[in-house]
Amino acid sequence: MRPAPVPNGRNVLPRETVAPNAEPLRILAVSHACVVGANQHVYQELARHPDVALTLLMPSHYESDFDGRRIVADRVVGDGFRIITGRPALAGNGSLYFYLTGLSRAFREARPSVTFVDEEPWSLSALQVVRQAELCRSRIVFYSKQNIKKRLPLPSRLIESAVLRATHHACAISDEAAEVLRWKGYGGPITLLPHGVDPVRFSPRDTRLLRSRLGLTGTVFAYFGRLVPQKGVGVFLSAATRMAATEASPITFWVVGSGPEEDTLRGVVKDTAGRFVFLPQVPHLDVADYLSVADVVVVPSLTTPRWKEQFGRVIIEALACGVPVIGSDSGEIPGLIRRLGGGLISPEGDVEALAAAMRGLLADPLRRQRLAQTGRRAVLETYTNAAVAATMRAVCREAARAPAS
Repeated sequence: MRPAPVPNGRNVLPRETVAPNAEPLRILAVSHACVVGANQHVYQELARHPDVALTLLMPSHYESDFDGRRIVADRVVGDGFRIITGRPALAGNGSLYFYLTGLSRAFREARPSVTFVDEEPWSLSALQVVRQAELCRSRIVFYSKQNIKKRLPLPSRLIESAVLRATHHACAISDEAAEVLRWKGYGGPITLLPHGVDPVRFSPRDTRLLRSRLGLTGTVFAYFGRLVPQKGVGVFLSAATRMAATEASPITFWVVGSGPEEDTLRGVVKDTAGRFVFLPQVPHLDVADYLSVADVVVVPSLTTPRWKEQFGRVIIEALACGVPVIGSDSGEIPGLIRRLGGGLISPEGDVEALAAAMRGLLADPLRRQRLAQTGRRAVLETYTNAAVAATMRAVCREAARAPAS
């Protein structure tokens, strides 16, 4: 019997205490995203709960969907829990990749009461993991970030239907992603599970030396991310060139990232190059240092027929560093900024509106400071890795109590 539907798309989980002699909550988490070490930190926080026995399964390698680069699995964390890597087939294809080795070992060693599947429900890996979980009588939780209603090919729809029927609890990264799950026919409980941030690593700091080394002067408006059309970097630079032509105050417009649009974007600003600085993509371990250099971070994402911003992790990272943001109204960005209160929202693709928002913050440093303080406080309350892990634990404990399928 399936759990009752939640009318508003989210399930509010009560706080609970667990008796010291309670049976451990054995969780097997499966996530190809964890080949990147930064994505393992939330699992490290989950493993800190004394009633949780955690095993993490990830591919031994993956291929970046950004540049095709082969990523060998990181093991930057792992204290307090077991990490198993398996050999993947079709690594780099989120829908088609699956495990050639490692899956049976993970289930055998973890003996999970709950399997947490951080893969979209139409993927082969999700079906593979769910089938193994059913054989082991493990309850199933999956995590979805898809926020656009897409008609999938028939094989993918059949896989998705099988995964949704077997699931005891779903996690969605946003309200939009929860709505998509309902549209697909999922009737079980859904809990919102955002990204989290490490509040120690992402925190305000003295950046004068780094700012000087990078050649950044005046008020720094920065973009961090891939240089691809849907990220809206061209909108940011178009707004910036208008400001550069009219503002006498010292300003630097800073683009941090790499991608196929780089040459085109450099061409947009060739006549005002003195105020524009480009820097290649920096390692995630160093991102906090560079974010802290900025006075305002701009997130100008654009919605396309097949993509819109699913979350906007750079928003919580910037705010944790004490830097306010200006974001477009694509996908989850406006909802996130409203909840955090740490920035302004500008209509996506509107160059004049973005330039006006940037001018407003340029002219009002005290407002920038108030936004940054409000946003950082909100991030520390609800968007840390520890807070997200606490929600994961509550979801898994509830799923463990669910009736068998």
